[in-house]
Amino acid sequence: MPTLLRQSTEAPVRPLSASLLSASGAPIRVTGRLTGPDGAPVCLVLGGISADQAVAAHGDEAGWWSAQAGPGRALDTDCLRILSFDFLADTIKPFPTTTDQARAILALADAAGIRRFSIVGASYGGMIGLALAVLAPERVEKLLVISAAHRASAMAKAWRSIQRDTVELALQYGDGRAGLDLARRLAMTTYRTPIELESRFYDPEPGCRDANGVCAYLEARGREFAERITPQRFLALSRSMDEHCIDVGAIECPVTCIAVIEDQLVPAEQIAETTRQIPGGVMKRIHSLYGHDAFLKEDAAISGALTDFIGG
Repeated sequence: MPTLLRQSTEAPVRPLSASLLSASGAPIRVTGRLTGPDGAPVCLVLGGISADQAVAAHGDEAGWWSAQAGPGRALDTDCLRILSFDFLADTIKPFPTTTDQARAILALADAAGIRRFSIVGASYGGMIGLALAVLAPERVEKLLVISAAHRASAMAKAWRSIQRDTVELALQYGDGRAGLDLARRLAMTTYRTPIELESRFYDPEPGCRDANGVCAYLEARGREFAERITPQRFLALSRSMDEHCIDVGAIECPVTCIAVIEDQLVPAEQIAETTRQIPGGVMKRIHSLYGHDAFLKEDAAISGALTDFIGG
């Protein structure tokens, strides 16, 4: 018999919006979307500070996690609804906490009539996922945290403080975008590993994508980042990460934490500390040349972890 190939169309997308009050009483608008068929189980998906509500590809949007989210992917939008949103940033002064982000998500879920959901959070999104599970344990079915912990490490704070100082100094001279470019270049050296940069840029093949060297690579990443985020938004989200510190002992749902052994930004030892404090928490370790960026680059390993989580 001939093999029947699965035919999938683009998943339906429902725009969402909600309002909540800041600590000062000012109204704040929250925007997001639901991607997937009506009535399907809901999974909240959250990424790093560069992420937005476009998780899966849709129309002209590539989707920041299209390798994992979409029809037939690990986060299968043929049978799952993905809840996503745009992080609060400089609309909250001086910056939003991860608990503020969690409140915004709950407002969005309420507006969509969603009572309970699972969470997949990576990097900053993992911090928010933990904060949400603490804030509203009755709303969260289960939680998968990738490369995130209950608090920021001292080294991560040190690196980010230099990035913020660079942006703020550039703003004083009227060129915040240039500062943001430089801050992102530094950030990339903390996301990736020395081994990856050495293997790619020590002696690249002539004419390959890395032939212009590591400096050209960092310039490209910095320029790209500065074109799609404002200095003010970056500063707010960077502060939010540094100030994140929560008591995860109050979490009631099943939690799986994934640590990347080579991650310089969120060390495996720190994720182990987080896991020990979560009742029944489970920790898994993976290796990756890409360090903190493994959740974006290690397609097979991350797909397997997501499939286990969703299936379980």
